[in-house]
Amino acid sequence: MKKILFILLGCIALSSCGAGSANQISAGNITNYGYVLADGGDIYYTKVAVREMNYYSNIYKYNTVSEKDEIIAEVEADYFNEMNAYLTLHDGYLYFLPYFLHESQKESSPNIYRVKPDGENIEPEALFENDISCTFMQIKDGVLYYYDDGEETLYSMNPDGTNRRAVCNAVMDSISIDGGSVYFADYELLYHVSLKGGEPELIFDFSALDEAVSLKDIIISGEYIYYLEYDGARVGRIRTDGKGRENIYTAEPGGYLEFFNVDADKIYIVIDGYGKEDAYAILEMNAGGGEVKTVVSDAENFGDILPLAIWGDTIYFSGMYRFEPTDSKYVWFTVNKSGGNLTAWQPFSVER
Repeated sequence: MKKILFILLGCIALSSCGAGSANQISAGNITNYGYVLADGGDIYYTKVAVREMNYYSNIYKYNTVSEKDEIIAEVEADYFNEMNAYLTLHDGYLYFLPYFLHESQKESSPNIYRVKPDGENIEPEALFENDISCTFMQIKDGVLYYYDDGEETLYSMNPDGTNRRAVCNAVMDSISIDGGSVYFADYELLYHVSLKGGEPELIFDFSALDEAVSLKDIIISGEYIYYLEYDGARVGRIRTDGKGRENIYTAEPGGYLEFFNVDADKIYIVIDGYGKEDAYAILEMNAGGGEVKTVVSDAENFGDILPLAIWGDTIYFSGMYRFEPTDSKYVWFTVNKSGGNLTAWQPFSVER
């Protein structure tokens, strides 16, 4: 499987947006890096502008009613495919992590940025004077939480950058916050700790199984923690008390589970090597397993698909489109959760 120098996301359908409050970003969208944010009729997303051989990883706001695209933030970048992650609206600001690439040149951000999304001043404000190494950011109940993988510490602070304190020092490969706790994976180990701080408590040791597995991504939803195994073989779930572990979906030989998202009582999975045609596909199934539905599958046109974002009835993502409908190899797409045709929405990069 090729290493992808690009990231994906999903965004909401062009004709309708069932986003609700943008502050209430689902744990599934957070785990999938929050590359796209839908708020009412507005969609926030990254588009790279190329000017005189310089790259700018900008954030744009697309209005689904007026069909107008407006630049909200401009960030000079080193590579053509650098993304802005964990997009979050809070108290009149759009917060995000710059330069964030999934499994590519850069896997952490040196700061947390914010900008007023009115298009008047597109230069974002950095919350820290000195560089950090940030791989996770979420604002919950008016508190900003972020993880510094250089210091191996989860911090909390006010959204303006004041009153910072350490919540927990631990290796956190994947993080999901729910209620008053943070849940996280450290290879084969699954933990939780209070957002007030303290020592992490072990939920389950997956190395104790007959076939020891490491956890790649976790998503907390209700009383269950959903997880994707690092070898891309299975998606499963376990209750937050460490009981009731069960497998939900196992890839057939030759298939590889890339990403997954949880939306209410449904799970959506991106699989490479699906079916006889060895295609990329997005699958849907009940959270407890059962019948598998193919939302979309394409053996001819897609080279890559990446993390899924789900807003309302729409799945948003970007992928490499071999038969390019625009001037970019990578294109933003949407597809309805019920299935149907893909909609090529925006090019990922443009000349300016």
